[in-house]
Amino acid sequence: MSPHSPGSAARIGFFGGSFDPIHKGHLALAEDAIERADLETLVLCPAFHAPLRVEKPFFEARHRLAMLERIAIQHQAIEVFDHEILQGKTCYTYHTLLEVEKRYPEREILLLLGEDQFQRLPQWKFVEELSGLVTFLVFSRLTDSDWHPPLPGLRFEWMKNDLIDLSSSSIREKIRGGQAFRDDLPSPAYDYLEENLLLPPSPSP
Repeated sequence: MSPHSPGSAARIGFFGGSFDPIHKGHLALAEDAIERADLETLVLCPAFHAPLRVEKPFFEARHRLAMLERIAIQHQAIEVFDHEILQGKTCYTYHTLLEVEKRYPEREILLLLGEDQFQRLPQWKFVEELSGLVTFLVFSRLTDSDWHPPLPGLRFEWMKNDLIDLSSSSIREKIRGGQAFRDDLPSPAYDYLEENLLLPPSPSP
């Protein structure tokens, strides 16, 4: 990963996704990026409906947004960007990041992606324009010599991360099956679901 010199522009991290629901793995990546990439702020941006996702979100947009807002209250460096939720439609990352650039002028924007998502960049809309706007911060369990960027000319930094065996899809399966999942979510997110009666009823003995 290329070093960040003290005199250069402040850095803003952008972490988008469905967050359906947000889980401890998401939060661990966010906290890791803040510390290791020297981010002034990390922006969490829930998608109304992600462009490459077929499945309809499990939780309504307003609830996914509210869970993130609860978490941000407890993390000084985390902010929530509600642009895509307010649009009420599928948004492309490039257009969203143009709005982020307006809110955080004169900052270097780092777009957080997993290595699998990074390799899917050729499928993204406006990827050439996007690559001129951001530096990609790529999380991977591989070493930096084991893979190559999917497109030429990308600015990227590589950050090795440990395996977190947790996904929103596995949590949704637990919810559908009536299994416990409290330990998978940050407590503010789980508390929100509980307070708003969004948890499934406990299975009968």
